Amino acid sequence: MFFNGFPFFGGDDGHEQYEMPGGRKKDTDTNKLYEVLGVPKEATQSEIKKAFMKAAKEHHPDKGGDAEKFKEYQAAYEVLGDAKKRELYDKYGMEGVENGGAGGQDLFDILRGGGRQQQRGAQKMRGAKVPVEITLEDAYLGKTVNLPVKRQRNCETCEGKGGSNVTTCDTCKGRGVTMKVVRMGPLTQSFQQECQNCNGEGKSISEKDKCKTCKGKKVFKQDATVEVPIDKGAYQDQEIIMTGQADEAPGYMAGDLHVIVQIKKHPVFTRQGADLFMEKKITLLEALTGFCFKITTLDKHELQIATPPGEIIQDGDKKVVKNQGMPFYGDSISHGNLIITFKVEFPKKGSITDAQLKVLSDILPGPKPKKVDTTKDDILLLTEFDATQTNPSEEGGRREDDEDEYEDERQGGTRVQCGQQ
Repeated sequence: MFFNGFPFFGGDDGHEQYEMPGGRKKDTDTNKLYEVLGVPKEATQSEIKKAFMKAAKEHHPDKGGDAEKFKEYQAAYEVLGDAKKRELYDKYGMEGVENGGAGGQDLFDILRGGGRQQQRGAQKMRGAKVPVEITLEDAYLGKTVNLPVKRQRNCETCEGKGGSNVTTCDTCKGRGVTMKVVRMGPLTQSFQQECQNCNGEGKSISEKDKCKTCKGKKVFKQDATVEVPIDKGAYQDQEIIMTGQADEAPGYMAGDLHVIVQIKKHPVFTRQGADLFMEKKITLLEALTGFCFKITTLDKHELQIATPPGEIIQDGDKKVVKNQGMPFYGDSISHGNLIITFKVEFPKKGSITDAQLKVLSDILPGPKPKKVDTTKDDILLLTEFDATQTNPSEEGGRREDDEDEYEDERQGGTRVQCGQQ
């Protein structure tokens, strides 16, 4: 059973009693969360955190772990990982945590929404987005990426307290703010400002009692390596959430690391969904008579691909090789298709003799070529295309003329004309 996101654990061991309305005593379990994380009740905050990180790594759903089991670990750590919540849990169990330690409120009253407002759970630090670049082969096969990250973590030496003897600030009396009075002539104005003695925290630590590791700052910057699982069929801009792997601060749960998948361009294949696309150049002879060729797939094995007997390939034709595309994300047994676009390369100018042309004209269908006298005035000959000879304006004028005029203007004037002899 889940209670506001936390499992409501029952059981007979570790029961304590606290007083309920009307003087009734009620048993409550204060051991179960420790059992979930596999730590003793005397464990330090650092030991609890290490136990959670180990369990989360082993049972994370992205690594094939049990999602429900993972939720139990998260719920247990959300309570035990927070010193204030842990104290409430040790005294009153889960009901004390959900009720903010007001041991006189009945559970059924809480469930009905009656009584005082339930306290919110510990707030979570803001997550961070980090790109990870992989190859198309990585997306096909799957892999684990060791991602270096810089993040803020609670000091393990002082368990995020900043020192050994934390006291209420004498200046602000624990409020974190002080009142400042400003006189402007006959008028007096007062306003709140952050306490300079405790920096608005309401607590202070003497220099001699400050933690030697974090210098009283409670946190430190950590260079860490996060193992990011890339599943088969991973796709561009996919977001992989690594729970609790971003910044951490005292009183806050660690934020999540949002890893954004970026797939490098492949020299042969492009991807659309679960399908792979590629281009293949073939000769005119292959297009007419058929062919067989080999390609190396993303998992490094060779495919032999051939045309069916009698098949003629035209330039731009698309053909499909079924089930040779990317594995489906979440179902790596099934695959998309490989789609090949064929580019037919024609023989170069002058590479075919008259005798060969005669043979081709006898074989290929269509009207037979006629001899034409190209010296006649009424015969217009085709020439090679030249982009500079185009007329981009409806009023005429070749592109090369426009370019010459632009070059003249750029040089600051018109060209000098040749003189008459």
